[in-house]
Amino acid sequence: MAKREKDPREYQGVRDEIRQQQMKTKDMSIKGKLGYFWDYYKIHTVAGLFVLFLVVSLIHDITTAKDYSFYGVMLNAGSMPSQELETAFAEYAGLDENKFDCFIDTNSVMSMHNTSQYDMATSQKLMALTQTKDLDIAVFDSEVYNNYAYNEMFTDLRAIFTEQELAPYKEHLYYIDYAYIREGEGNMDYENPALLYYDNFTIPSPEEIAAEADRHRRPEEMEEPVPVGIFIENSPLILQSNAYGGLIPVFGFSSTSQRIDTGKKYLEFIFNESIDFASLLQEPE
Repeated sequence: MAKREKDPREYQGVRDEIRQQQMKTKDMSIKGKLGYFWDYYKIHTVAGLFVLFLVVSLIHDITTAKDYSFYGVMLNAGSMPSQELETAFAEYAGLDENKFDCFIDTNSVMSMHNTSQYDMATSQKLMALTQTKDLDIAVFDSEVYNNYAYNEMFTDLRAIFTEQELAPYKEHLYYIDYAYIREGEGNMDYENPALLYYDNFTIPSPEEIAAEADRHRRPEEMEEPVPVGIFIENSPLILQSNAYGGLIPVFGFSSTSQRIDTGKKYLEFIFNESIDFASLLQEPE
């Protein structure tokens, strides 16, 4: 009787592959085994080392990172040097830079007239900073500020200032009509006034920029005016730094900030007429 042929053993996956590799290398020298390993697994090795590097770097950043003593974002500020500004404000406010980070972002940009990946990244960053309660203050040009103000990113100034404290800024207050926000609650047909003004494909003229900002200076024309910002285009910092060229910057407190007093100190700092911002912000050659 003829011998019955055995059915070929089914492939067992990784275990079989390991056995096959062991058979191939069992008679090789150590040098040969290392060469074989490198030829077949160099991509995996490099990828693994890269992942390990990222993990180690992340752990290092987390364990050595300092908490913030202040976090501000000055969007579309132009060429204002951030490091000099951070150092000057930390000294002015008495912040301990050895223990905490004073961070002022003057490099981020955003436009209401396009939807580039950079704009989206900035938007996501702002959202994250607000949710993590890291953001203390923001300075946006009036167009961008309008959008975020109607999405309730900024605190009602009357909640954090006394009437006496707010008096010096009375002529600089930026208002939104909170009646629009109430109207939008639960109304699927509601059109956000923050979006009605914009033609996303047309860059506004200086006259249009001024007109848009001026709408927020007239609380008497609003049903429920709420001061959520302060125009700072005439502050010493902006005038002497030539920042926000052609734009109208507005200062506001993040609705989730836990360092309101430091934010107030920064507002005081940028309006301080005794500070020579022109010299202070000169970058070293």
